[in-house]
Amino acid sequence: MPTDQYTHVLEILTNYVSTGLLGDENAADLTADTPLLELGVLNSVETARLVAYIRETFGVRLPPASMTAGNFRDLKAIATLVAAQLPEAAADKPVPAGVDGGVRG
Repeated sequence: MPTDQYTHVLEILTNYVSTGLLGDENAADLTADTPLLELGVLNSVETARLVAYIRETFGVRLPPASMTAGNFRDLKAIATLVAAQLPEAAADKPVPAGVDGGVRG
């Protein structure tokens, strides 16, 4: 997996979690290593929303076997999981219009 592809995925997911799950004032301390499950940022509902966002944004359907606590413990783990599912050519594609980490509807 190309490093720039992983970095791109990590940036988009960080923005989504910051704005969509935490809100601006709570996102100040968010890092790629923040334990999302331990802190209750990701619960079953928010994880389902995140998986739907990943599918919509990256066109990736995460395999059921990948839905483990270890793969969702922090942003680094999630970005690694998503980037591994992307074709390598996707690293060169720009993010489609409207895919900026914002929350819809």
